[in-house]
Amino acid sequence: MSTDDGGTPTADPEGPFNDLLTYAELVNSPRLARLYTHVLREGPLDVETVKDDLEMAHSTAYKDVGRLEELGVLTRDDEEMPATVSVAPIRLEIDTDHGAVTATPALIDAIGRQLENEDIRVFVERQGVAKLASALHYTLRLERGELTQRTAAKKLGVHPVEGMTVFTALADVLDGASAYDPYVERA
Repeated sequence: MSTDDGGTPTADPEGPFNDLLTYAELVNSPRLARLYTHVLREGPLDVETVKDDLEMAHSTAYKDVGRLEELGVLTRDDEEMPATVSVAPIRLEIDTDHGAVTATPALIDAIGRQLENEDIRVFVERQGVAKLASALHYTLRLERGELTQRTAAKKLGVHPVEGMTVFTALADVLDGASAYDPYVERA
């Protein structure tokens, strides 16, 4: 722990910045996001099972597992034969001028699902990842009965049909998310 100029103890910022960079890499790489959430939901798994489950090329699977290991979100247990990999749920909390934001594994899952879900992929292409995160927030509020889909789409700033389409796709992401994402209610 270090101290700032006032002598007040402050946490070393390296850890939180590394967490931020890790989360940014997962948010910007649907393939890594998909791998992370698959291992989170199903793990621990051996890499060959991951490769087969996700229908990945051998070299891509090992490269991506290695990248997640470098990022510090995946651990490899070499004592098992074959070696297994596992990940822990991660979250990113950011205080902004507009309020606090929490990004959870459910968001990483949504980002990874754009590889297999056309509605999420098109939404991200048209609106971006930040709008997807916001849509996930509104989908949670819809599931709690706090909003109608039309109101949520208006708050999201998208056409009602586009909103309803992505809310339906994200409801599939949230279905069962509490089993692997202990922070999902904060999203």
